[in-house]
Amino acid sequence: MWKILRHGREYMKTWPNHAIVGNLPEAQIIPATRWALKLLPAAAVVNFFVQFQYLGSDYLIQIVAASLFLLVLPLQGYYWLGKRAYTMLPPPLKHWYFELKEKLNNSGEDIRLPGHRKGPCYIDLARVLRKALAVLPPEEQ
Repeated sequence: MWKILRHGREYMKTWPNHAIVGNLPEAQIIPATRWALKLLPAAAVVNFFVQFQYLGSDYLIQIVAASLFLLVLPLQGYYWLGKRAYTMLPPPLKHWYFELKEKLNNSGEDIRLPGHRKGPCYIDLARVLRKALAVLPPEEQ
């Protein structure tokens, strides 16, 4: 479980924030997870104190449960990203991955797949995209 969350965090940092990948689900999940990481801890604290003030100590267990729920919501984003990071690419994205990899290798970069995998995963696509956006001119991406 912790490994998946760690992979999700790494994948979130690796995925490029660019219009070229705007139609993939990561373009919505990553900003939502970042937003949740910033705002939900404060919302959980406010939730705790407001509910405690109005409901009192009789409902302490329910108040703590509601606040903990708000605190762990960002983990759902990390979990989804961690599972997605090591999912094999579908054929259209796999073709795009190999096309970008070939262009990068022709430009002097050394891009290789890890030897233990059968094919590219989303994390490999993210790495190649990040490298391509940094190295290749816009018309070749």
